[in-house]
Amino acid sequence: MMMYAILAVLVVGIGLATWKAPRLTSVIWWSLIATIFFCSALLLALPGDFSTIALWLTLFVPICWAVFQFWCYWDSSKWRVTLSLITITVVSIGVVVSIEPPV
Repeated sequence: MMMYAILAVLVVGIGLATWKAPRLTSVIWWSLIATIFFCSALLLALPGDFSTIALWLTLFVPICWAVFQFWCYWDSSKWRVTLSLITITVVSIGVVVSIEPPV
């Protein structure tokens, strides 16, 4: 029960922070979460040896995170990047949940 309370506080806090300062929250929070889930989805979706793909994606994570952060400041729209990063996160979560992990 305590875990659900902590999760609820985090979701409300992140939602409020995103509403108040969408670009700052995108740089700090959504770019990191989108990077983690995007690379996780790539790890499961790409064909080939799991360990080789995991190694290359480990090297790709900082580059992907920097690109997402740069994108947050490059685009002048207030909500476009935030909604795009949230969409990337949701689609990546769907891929991670739907694909069977390699054995």
